[in-house]
Amino acid sequence: MTIHLPRGGKFLTCRIRPRTRHDGILSTRSLYELSCVPFFSLGWLCCMLAISAATAVAQTVSAPATKTDAIKAAAKPPAVTTRPFGVAPAGITSPELGEAVKAMDDASILPGQKNTITRLRWSDETVPKLWFAGLWGPKVDDALMAMTSHTPDLWSVELHEPHIDDEGMRSLAKLPKLRYLVVSPIERYVKPGYSPVMYCFPNFTSAPDRPRVTGKSLEAFAGSATLESLELFDAVIASTDLQFLASIPKLSSVGLPNAIDDEAVKHLQSCKRLSNLSLGYREITADEIERLAQWKTLRRLAITHATLSDTALEALAKLPNVDTLELIDCGLTDERLAHLRLPPKTVTLLLGRNEIAGPGLVHLAGGNLKTLGLEYNNLDDDTIRHLPQLRTLKKLFLEYCEKLTDAGIRTGVLQGMTHLEELRLRGMKKVTDASLDDLVKFGHLKTISVRSVGITNDGVERMKKGMPETHVFR
Repeated sequence: MTIHLPRGGKFLTCRIRPRTRHDGILSTRSLYELSCVPFFSLGWLCCMLAISAATAVAQTVSAPATKTDAIKAAAKPPAVTTRPFGVAPAGITSPELGEAVKAMDDASILPGQKNTITRLRWSDETVPKLWFAGLWGPKVDDALMAMTSHTPDLWSVELHEPHIDDEGMRSLAKLPKLRYLVVSPIERYVKPGYSPVMYCFPNFTSAPDRPRVTGKSLEAFAGSATLESLELFDAVIASTDLQFLASIPKLSSVGLPNAIDDEAVKHLQSCKRLSNLSLGYREITADEIERLAQWKTLRRLAITHATLSDTALEALAKLPNVDTLELIDCGLTDERLAHLRLPPKTVTLLLGRNEIAGPGLVHLAGGNLKTLGLEYNNLDDDTIRHLPQLRTLKKLFLEYCEKLTDAGIRTGVLQGMTHLEELRLRGMKKVTDASLDDLVKFGHLKTISVRSVGITNDGVERMKKGMPETHVFR
């Protein structure tokens, strides 16, 4: 603490560092240092130090009691919006911006839906800035994309089965801060007996003759100084179109609908920072995966909503440097896991939306997996006993494995995996307050997610108090 002491009409700067015990009380050494201050200033100085000491005590008393409270206290409040992911009135700084935002908010009303599903995200500044827009369906057209000239702070855009063509893409390419662009099919995944996936519309039928984005539009992004990720599953792309990717200097991730041939690999390899590839919505062959083995800087491969033969699953072992592998909604079962050969450097494996019950996990043991995702799979109170053999795991994601109930939590199987640092139980509606005595035994975790489970708010508070060093995410 720096204090300015009056002396002869001037101020003497005195730097004092009060030492406190853990309870905030000044130490003996600090009191000794005070005794060295000139007497005529001591009364004024003691007053200042009393205020400082009181502040220190107050800060000690009001310190967050749990890790969850600390994280919540440090978080900035989000922008005030008309609805979740809606319009932030304070961010509308011009009539043109207001018109563009209203058009976006009104655009995503799908047939059979009463309300818009547009998702808008705003910065937490005093005057919020629109940085994300997620839009769905036939009203998302070239005219709407042209209006993005009035939303210059957008840096992330997701379009799901839009009615745009290359003209709409050229409008998006003019966004000065654009970093992430997704043009993808609408999600239609359904698992009978399980909760529906958010923003999933299985009954939506897209017009067969709707406008489509093509690979020719990639030329509009050449030279972009900001673009980092392009996911274009809903586009029509040929391998020759990929030549433009090398002209996007910061590009690190792409998602492609086309088959991977030698020309495609050549263009992908020419992108200096590109290391993440997503494929899907078709059959992925073993030949394609073997071609990707030529791409030595490929680090992450994500395959979504695809058909993979047993031979293709075995070919994955030939990818020399892939450390993250995602096989989402690929029809995998316990039996088919016997054919899965992981790339030698894989530490993250995400197998969400498959039909894995548990016995097949034996085929994943013995490696060096750190993260395993099993969302929307078939694990239950009995088959979770197959998880502890994965002794190297740090993170385990079991979201929406809805056959798991209080009985499974009470077995203590998951609590016995003391090597885990993060556990996600989101969507398990049959995990309730009845298992709280066992849930608080996860105190070794850094984070546990219990969002959308059957636990009450009071139950969550009990978890927070019983696991003060764990972030309980609700």
